[in-house]
Amino acid sequence: MDASLQRLNRESVDLFQLHNTISTGKGDRMLAPKVVLEEVIPAFELLKLHGKTRFCGFTAVGETPALHTLIDSRAFDTAQVSFNLLNPSAGASVPANYPAQDYGQLLARAHAANMGTIGIRVLAGGALSASAERHPNASPPPDPIGSASTYNADLERAKRLAPLVSEGHAASLVEASLRFVIANPALTTVLIGIATVEQLETAIAAVERGPLPAAALARVGALQAGFAGEPR
Repeated sequence: MDASLQRLNRESVDLFQLHNTISTGKGDRMLAPKVVLEEVIPAFELLKLHGKTRFCGFTAVGETPALHTLIDSRAFDTAQVSFNLLNPSAGASVPANYPAQDYGQLLARAHAANMGTIGIRVLAGGALSASAERHPNASPPPDPIGSASTYNADLERAKRLAPLVSEGHAASLVEASLRFVIANPALTTVLIGIATVEQLETAIAAVERGPLPAAALARVGALQAGFAGEPR
C-alpha cells in the first residue's frame, strides 16, 4: 500500500480491494475465508486506522459458499460481483442445470449485509457486444468469470440474445446488457471496459435510458432459460 500511494502521489485512497480468488482449495492467489478473516481483515483494519484507506472490499470470485461466508461476516465494505446477461445468478435464481457458476443471489446477500456492490464483467469481457472484433486499444479476449468455459462460448451464446435488439427492447446488445444490470436495485455501481470516447458515450446513453422495463426483463428471462441444460 505504501509503495502504491507513493507511485500515485497520494496519502490515501477511498477504497482498497482484495483481489485474490476466495477458495478452500489450493492454488495460485487462492485464499480461504478463514485466512481472509483472521489475517487479511486485521491488516485492512490497520490501513484504516492509519488513514490510508476509508473502505475495504473484496472481489467475489471463487467458490460460492466461500464468497457467502465473507459477505455474511460483514467484515468488508464492498464486493465486486460478476453479473451479466450470460450469468444472472448473482441477482436472480437460475435453473440447477444453467451453464454458469451459481452465485446464489449474491447481490441480495451483500445488500442485506449493508455492503456496497460493484458490478464487474457486465459485458462479459466484451462478449456481450456479440462481435469478435475488438478495438486496437482493448485487451485480448479475457478468460470468462463465472459464465462459459471459454470466451468464444460466451460470444456464441451472446449472439442468441439478439431478439432483445430485433424486438425493440434496446438499440444494441451492449445497451441491453448495461440496462439489464442496473435494473437490479442491489447493485451500487458498475465497472465497464472503455476503449474509446464513443464507447463511453454509448454507455452513458444506455444508462440514461434507465433500467430495462418489466416486459424486456421477462424476455431476457425467456432467452436465458433457453441456455439451461447446455454444457458450460
